[in-house]
Formats: sequence, structure tokens, C-alpha cells
Amino acid sequence: MKLRMFAYTSLAAAAALTLTLAACGGGSDNNGLPLIGIGANTPPAAVPNTPAEPPAQEPVDPLAKAPSDLRTTWFGISNWHYQVGDLGFILDGEVVNSGRTPNPAAVQKALTALTKRGAVDFFLVGHEHGDHALQIPEYAKQTGKPIYAPAAVCAAVLAYGNPESQCTTLKGGETLKMNDFVTVRVVRWLHSLDCGQAGNGTTGVETFGFLVTAQTKNKDKVLTLYASDSGAGGVDLFIPRVVGKGTPSETVYGAPFSNLADAVRAAKVPNIDVWQGGPESRVVNQARVLMPAFGIKYFQPHHLGTRATLVDGVSVGYKLEYGLHFPYLESEVPLLTAFMKSNGTTPMNPSNYFDAWVLDAAGFRPVDNADVKADYGLPATGPGPGKQGPNPRSGQLECVND
Repeated sequence: MKLRMFAYTSLAAAAALTLTLAACGGGSDNNGLPLIGIGANTPPAAVPNTPAEPPAQEPVDPLAKAPSDLRTTWFGISNWHYQVGDLGFILDGEVVNSGRTPNPAAVQKALTALTKRGAVDFFLVGHEHGDHALQIPEYAKQTGKPIYAPAAVCAAVLAYGNPESQCTTLKGGETLKMNDFVTVRVVRWLHSLDCGQAGNGTTGVETFGFLVTAQTKNKDKVLTLYASDSGAGGVDLFIPRVVGKGTPSETVYGAPFSNLADAVRAAKVPNIDVWQGGPESRVVNQARVLMPAFGIKYFQPHHLGTRATLVDGVSVGYKLEYGLHFPYLESEVPLLTAFMKSNGTTPMNPSNYFDAWVLDAAGFRPVDNADVKADYGLPATGPGPGKQGPNPRSGQLECVND
């Protein structure tokens, strides 16, 4: 397949990028053999005991236990739970977004709800900020499961009293084969930038995206999902990430776009089915690059509900039991909305915490998750029970020069 690199305005030299993802039986039945004898009192001659050949075994189907779909549940900010067959895992998982230490009760409640429909076998963390990773040390303590995270998050996991071996420090480019069918590829990414800002590749918190691929029972169908819990503008996608620039330990981790392209090529998939990204700031610039280049079929905005919301002038704080604090409105991202329509990418927007969807060979669609929502007093569908206010970042999701 050829993946077309989007010709970004400030990247006139980048014209294109080509990715070459380019019978039974057979033995005699001894009971049918004649007995050999000489006379009435002569015992029969010994008959060789030739065992029958065992029945031919049916060939083992290597995909017999492969998953049929990938179920994804959003539970605030950039928190996702994924269930792929028997395997379940969480991205980020911040459920409080306040304080400086983990909240054991809030973590236990989230785990109880999420494991009604699946499992939690490991954790992925996109970056170290408190609205993404504060609860990770407590998740580690309560579950004992592996963590894959930036160095700063692993340090916090260790400082909390968990074993060092429980947290694997990410650098980017790792391939995590979680079972025979599910693989996670780590993509060195970049953090969001506000209007008027431009990145140079040397600043900003360590940030990662994750390309998840799942081989289904159909040998020709691999489900693909890319989750990036942050991100900036289109130009920044082509600037290599450099750590320790000008020092003896200087390390170049590649440009985000190239890193994702390498992951897609290594996975040998023709496209990305679902992209979960943004929309805290300027995601339209990424969309213009990624959607056509990687044939993205569906887009899911997240990073919603991260800040305290004013309702009728009063802060309602941040509690999942309140329901999604403000709606995701396509009218606040007109450039993104228009581009997706022109590109043929379908948005799948959440309306409340613990909304769920299923990706399979037929496509991507919302599914019932009422029993999980009930643990938080949330309605089966739609927002609530709390009254929604305006997005605290309204007017900042797209900029005049985007």
C-alpha cells in the first residue's frame, strides 16, 4: 500500500511518503483375522498384535482462539479501557484529576466497574501529567499488573512502594506482543501546543502514542487502533524529537509522523481503522496529515472533562458521577468537522463517561454499557445526571492560523 504523506503548507519539500506495507484408519482389525489351528486340542497359533493406526487428527486452526472484535470504553480525559478477546488493558486511567497523591477508593471503583465486562491485564501511559498518570501507582498496587510508561511515571510507581520490575520505561519504537493475537507498538509522539506556539522538537514532556493491532479469526482482517492522548500541529509532526540536545547523551527519537509510519509498516496493516486523539488543542492540524496518510476510517475525540467546569457560574469540580461536564460540540471545531467530511472519516463522539464502542470486520459502532454506567449513577445513554456547562477551553481548540 502507498500511504500518502499530507503536503503541509510549511513542508513544501515533503511531497509524498510511500510505505510498502507493502485416511482415516488404514490399520487392520485383528478381530477379523482367522484363527490358525492343527487340531481340537491344539491351541491357536499366536497372532501378531498389530495395533490399529490412530485416527488422523484434524488440523489445528491457529486462529481458533483469535478475537472477533475490539471493545473500547471511554471513562474521562484520555482514559480508555480496551478489551480484545480475553485480554484487557487501560490507557492512563485518571479518575480524580485533583490532589497530589493517588485516591485508592476512586481507583478501586473504576476497576470494579470496568471488570464487569472484561479484564485489566496491563496499563499504558501516554505522558506523566497529573490528569493522565496520577493514579497509576495505585492501579499498580491494587492489580499487580505490568505498567508501560514514561520514565517519570515509572519513578512514581517505584516511589509508591511497587516493585521496580512492575514498570517498563518507554523510549519509543518498542513492540509489545501481549499475546498470540494482540500487539502494541509504542510511538514517540508530542504534547499539545497552544495557539501561537510552535515546537522545535527539544522541549515538552515525554509523550507516547500506541498503535494497537489485533488479528481476528479472519486471517485477512487485522483490527487497528491508534491512541494519542496529546498532540500539536501538523508541522510539528515532521520535527524529530531530541532529548539532551548538545550534550554527550543527546538522543534523536525521530519525527512523530515517521515514528507512526514505521509502526504501521512494521504491523503490515493497510490503514488505521480508529484514531483516538485530541481535541484539547489544534487537533485539526494533525487530522489533515494523519487521516489521508493512514486511511483513518473513524475518529474519536477525547481529553474531555479534564478541567473544572462552571455551571451557572459555579464550579462543579471533576467527578465521574456527575456525568460528562460539558458536551463535545462539532460547532467548536468547524475546521476539523469540515475536513473529516471531505476526507470520508466518520466521527464517533462520546456523550458521557463510560460510553463504549466495538470495532470488528463490519466497522465501528456504539454498544450498550448500561451495567457499567450504573455503578456511577449514569444514564444508559446520553449525558447526565449533572447539568452540563460550557467547555472551559471553548475558542481555543482551533486557532486563526490553523
